[in-house]
Amino acid sequence: MPRFEGIIPAVTTPFTADDTVDVAALRENVEKLVEAGVHGFVATGTMGEAGSLTREERALVVRTVVEAAGGRPVTVGISSGSAKQSLEYAADGKAAGAIGVMSLPPLGYRADADEVVAFFSEIATCGLPVMVYNNPEASGVDMPAELIARIAKEVDGVAAVKECSGDTRRIPPLLE
Repeated sequence: MPRFEGIIPAVTTPFTADDTVDVAALRENVEKLVEAGVHGFVATGTMGEAGSLTREERALVVRTVVEAAGGRPVTVGISSGSAKQSLEYAADGKAAGAIGVMSLPPLGYRADADEVVAFFSEIATCGLPVMVYNNPEASGVDMPAELIARIAKEVDGVAAVKECSGDTRRIPPLLE
């Protein structure tokens, strides 16, 4: 299973004046980050404007990042309102050469703990390692350390956690 290690920036998605993905600027940004020594990338995450992109645009962004990454691993953000949609994004990312997926809990729905675990269980069927992404501001659902630990224990394929609640006191329990 690939490891999520080192400096792995979330790539922003630039747009042209006519509101299309600026592929040349995206490629240039990734190439400059490669030159700066990063170890991998996250494409179509929350910073990548994923929620503003069509499925085709998301796939274009992921393909561009994979091509420009110089062999460095690319993780694809697949957050959406449903496991079905997220799995479609995961399939597109896998086809483009992504080595893992990153997902928030289901967007637009205040899921309880059992529903969050079930959601990640479905996401894990994508065949790529899963990074569980806790960003309560972006998703509307806060996953405390206990829930993240439960997901990691109960869901095969969870390989990493991105903790963005802003509460650094959550990190030590996640390391246990």
